[in-house]
Amino acid sequence: MLSLTNLLKKIFGLQSSGFKNIFAAKVSSIEKHPNADRLRVVKLNLGSREVYPVICGAFNFEEGDVVALALPGAEIKQNIHDKNHKPFILEKAKIRGVESQGMICARFELGLGPLDERPEIMVLKTSVAPGSQFTPKMLK
Repeated sequence: MLSLTNLLKKIFGLQSSGFKNIFAAKVSSIEKHPNADRLRVVKLNLGSREVYPVICGAFNFEEGDVVALALPGAEIKQNIHDKNHKPFILEKAKIRGVESQGMICARFELGLGPLDERPEIMVLKTSVAPGSQFTPKMLK
């Protein structure tokens, strides 16, 4: 019998390094973006590591939630902002004048959900330790 991780690898063609630079992170704070009504500045904690500010347009999570945080160098499997959903390697970015040091991920962005799925952030199990390497087993 295949484990969930191995089954997902088989179905989606994921390699063991498919989630490199993607970690569980706890939402420390959420503030309105100073230059955009539909964006928020989210600060995320990776346990003993520093807090990462990330710009996010999703509203389906709150302070205290654990989410999947992609850091620079992570491969985003399906790009919501590209009509062909071409993958890309994440880099730091300035969004409306505020630096974003990563990306909070939805399932389809990591190749774990269909393209027509509503683009909501993955909220992980509350038992997941911030700073842990992301795996699909962490999904609620």
